[in-house]
Amino acid sequence: MSHGYATYGDDPEFSDEYLETADPARRDLDELFAAVDGLRAADDRLGQDVAELTERLESGGPDRQDDRIDLLARQLERLRQQVRVLERAVRVADGVPQADLDDVGAETRALAAEAARWDDLHKELVTKEQRARYAEEIAHLDAVRGALSRCDADLLDVIGVLASTNRASRARGDAESRLRALATRRRTLLDEEIPAASAAAEKARLALREADAVEARVVPQLERAERAWHDLQVRLRTRITDALGSNVLLPTWFGNALGVAPPSGTTGDAWIRTAASVLAYRVTFGVTEPALPLGPPAPEAADTTERRWTWRARLESDLDELSL
Repeated sequence: MSHGYATYGDDPEFSDEYLETADPARRDLDELFAAVDGLRAADDRLGQDVAELTERLESGGPDRQDDRIDLLARQLERLRQQVRVLERAVRVADGVPQADLDDVGAETRALAAEAARWDDLHKELVTKEQRARYAEEIAHLDAVRGALSRCDADLLDVIGVLASTNRASRARGDAESRLRALATRRRTLLDEEIPAASAAAEKARLALREADAVEARVVPQLERAERAWHDLQVRLRTRITDALGSNVLLPTWFGNALGVAPPSGTTGDAWIRTAASVLAYRVTFGVTEPALPLGPPAPEAADTTERRWTWRARLESDLDELSL
């Protein structure tokens, strides 16, 4: 019986006499092979049951089998996990080399540290929305100055009416009322609105000059951080694909999160991007958990808006979308 791995029993050059004196460890391997085969068979049976029940459910049959499907799906997942554990044990016992993807070296860790600066650097920049508000403050000063010019022009018109009309005329009465209103408006503009708008505009100009200075300093650093992130991703993708191509034993955390190989089709691109990002997360934050791909969850007192936890949430979502 073939188990997908080479054994002494598969080699015709070994005699029955040799098998009787074989190392007990080899017999343990054979038992592991048998266990894997048994679990695989159970996996197949459960998979068929789930498929049949799902088909009945989708066809709109009278008996809804939601609870049954959930139970079988959980059993199927447990079996698959057991298969992965046993297969790993077999390969370890068979002397298959193990890949330590986390051991990336000092140069790659330096790239990760440089790339990790991007978020903090970006926070130093003034946003487009804030720049727009500063521009509005500057434009408001021009607006109130324009209002003063229009008020002065209206006052001249009113004075002209007063100079050219009799005291008893209705037009003169209207002009006198308008003169009082315009005078009050002009005083408000000069004493309140223009000084306040001038102070706000000067403050906005200063803020924009400071923002320009920060941008001149930060943008080159942001560009270096972006290049570091790109180089980090290339390195980590190459590291993962090399490990896959060499048929070494991948870490437990990798198998738990991503399985043992990329899926076929366009999903494979998303798979390798997510795999590289998960490894980048581990390298960036020094995660060394052998089984948990992203390490332990955030403690209760943690600020979940921090980059580490927002990045973790995105990765968890990406892994869920892969449906592995």
